[in-house]
Amino acid sequence: MKQSDMSIDARKQELALYLDKQPYITELDGITLKIAKNVFPSDFGLTSSFFGNFILQQPPAETALDMGCGSGYFAFLLKKIGCESVMGVDFNRDAVHCTLENTHLNPELAPIDFLHSDLFADVPHALFDLIVFNFNYYPSDGKFGLNEDGGRDILKRFFHQVKDYITEHTRIYIPYSEFVGEAHDPKNIGPDFGFSVTVEESTVNHVGAHYIYKVMKA
Repeated sequence: MKQSDMSIDARKQELALYLDKQPYITELDGITLKIAKNVFPSDFGLTSSFFGNFILQQPPAETALDMGCGSGYFAFLLKKIGCESVMGVDFNRDAVHCTLENTHLNPELAPIDFLHSDLFADVPHALFDLIVFNFNYYPSDGKFGLNEDGGRDILKRFFHQVKDYITEHTRIYIPYSEFVGEAHDPKNIGPDFGFSVTVEESTVNHVGAHYIYKVMKA
C-alpha cells in the first residue's frame, strides 16, 4: 500500500506541471485539442496514449459512448475509427465546454453529442454498442469537477447504472493501472454486478503494470 500511495503522490506532482500550463493546445493522433483550465490533460501520463492506441485498433460500432470524456479525445477517436453515433459525457462542466471548443477545431469528426452528467444520471436512455470509460482511479481534491469518490465507488456506481444502456453484445473497455491498488481494480468489482472482466492489452512502465479490460455482461 505504501508503494501505491507514493506512486499516486508522484503522479499528482507530475500532473501539477500540466495544470500550470492550462489552457494550451496539443495534437494527439491527428486531433487538435485545447486543454482548458480545470480539464484533465489528455496528453498526460501513459494511460491516455496506451488507451488511445488501443481504441484506434478496434472495429467501429454503430453507437458509442465515452464516459468521463474530459477534453473529448477518446470520443473523437471513436468517431475517427468509424463509429456512426458518438456521445461524450462528463461530470465536469469545464470539460463539456472544452469539448465543444474542440469540436470546432476538428470539424471533420463532427457531430458528437457532448453532455454534462454525473455518470448516467442525465443520459437519455439508449443502447450503446461500445463504451469506453477512463475512470478516475483515486479520490479527487476537487479538481476536474470531481469529489471524494475514489475509483472503487465510481466503478460500483458505473456498473450499477450501465446495465440499462447495454445489450449482451455491448463492448465496454476500461483502462486500469495497478499502482492505485487492488481495491480500485475493475476485475475485482465488475463480477459482483454480473459482468465478465478480461484483459485485452497490458504494458509495464516504472510504476507497474497497466491493463485494458474488456467488460461484458456475464
